[in-house]
Amino acid sequence: MTDLVTPVSRTESPSYHDVPASWRGVVRDETIREFARVVRNFHPAHLREDAAHRLGYSGLVAPPTFATVFLGHLYRDLLHSPRTGAAAPHTAPRVLHADHVLDLARPLLAGDRLDCRVHVESSCYFSDYEVLTIRSALVDGAGRAVHTGTTTVLGRVRAVTAPGVAEAYADRRSAETALAHSYDRTPCTTVDFDSLSVGDQLPVQLLEVSGADLAEYSYVTGLPSAEPPGIYETGLATGYLTDWLGDPAAITRLRTQVAPGVHGLRVRAAQRVRLALRGRITALDRRHRAATLAVDLRCEGRRLFGYAAVEARFR
Repeated sequence: MTDLVTPVSRTESPSYHDVPASWRGVVRDETIREFARVVRNFHPAHLREDAAHRLGYSGLVAPPTFATVFLGHLYRDLLHSPRTGAAAPHTAPRVLHADHVLDLARPLLAGDRLDCRVHVESSCYFSDYEVLTIRSALVDGAGRAVHTGTTTVLGRVRAVTAPGVAEAYADRRSAETALAHSYDRTPCTTVDFDSLSVGDQLPVQLLEVSGADLAEYSYVTGLPSAEPPGIYETGLATGYLTDWLGDPAAITRLRTQVAPGVHGLRVRAAQRVRLALRGRITALDRRHRAATLAVDLRCEGRRLFGYAAVEARFR
């Protein structure tokens, strides 16, 4: 397996020695290229340093969803830890990633030294399910939060619940004491913002995905393509939007929902499926030159998102 980042160290939860509460690492340029390739984010700034320099960055720019995979490893640690009682294969937790919001103060860059912090903000029960609300932060070497997120995870009570899971991740000090990151960069978008209107449709993009593509994604990221749900699909969606925007660093927020009844992307080893990506402008902020872009991803006509959208800033 190719590591997403070069690991530096791992710290343990002060509440329970078997539950990791923080993970530190260094982002590498070769893994930015690998990740960009497997999620089809082909902006030159992901692949060539000269293109990143033209955008004003010192090194390769990671795709917007690079951080979601980074955080995905911590979520897996939380849900599969001995504290959950789900260590045995037959008791692996049945988890549905229901809602994820990620705020990007700036893109991740090659050479970034990151501290990934996570805590459980709340835990409650509905029928046979437990609902966990998880907050996370990626903090750079200067102590500034470059990405912050909130994730709601649903899982069957018998599979994922054990006394103390929320308590072990309840120390929010490490996630909330990071300094706010100021973002004053002017976007290098190629779209004429003044010509946009709410309801405008983005061009449709068609692509094919094979079982081999998903296997390569899993190899590069260390995560199964279906776990956590929607991360691979969100990578494809942000690549589509970045192609239209012209600047991968223009995206400031990602939000995805995997709703009940929405199909996940399942592709057998020798199978190929056709996907269709469509986008639409749902809101415009003329004062701050920003827009909300909803994206629809379908596999053979079936929806893969309950809802997915990004917020982006324009030149």
